Amino acid sequence: MISSHIVSDLEKLCDYIAFLHKGKLLLFEEKDVLTQEYGIIHGSANMISAIRTEAVIGKKQTPYGIEAIVKRSAIPTNTEISPVSIEELFVFMVKGVK
Repeated sequence: MISSHIVSDLEKLCDYIAFLHKGKLLLFEEKDVLTQEYGIIHGSANMISAIRTEAVIGKKQTPYGIEAIVKRSAIPTNTEISPVSIEELFVFMVKGVK
């Protein structure tokens, strides 16, 4: 078992990742499943608002539009989804606006 705030180390060393925030277990999953299950969509506010709300983990405004972390399984297959790092996923889970 490893406990660390350096997520890049966890990505390199661990097979399973548990994420605790303020005493609550937010997720416990196999690392490879996390990167396969979630992704980032970049788009306009209209495009992101058209996505089912249960598919969106978090979103934030950037100078180039909106960035949203989504569950890949709930997104239409023709949508372009970028890979997400474990660190990005954690940040969105804690700070991303829903």
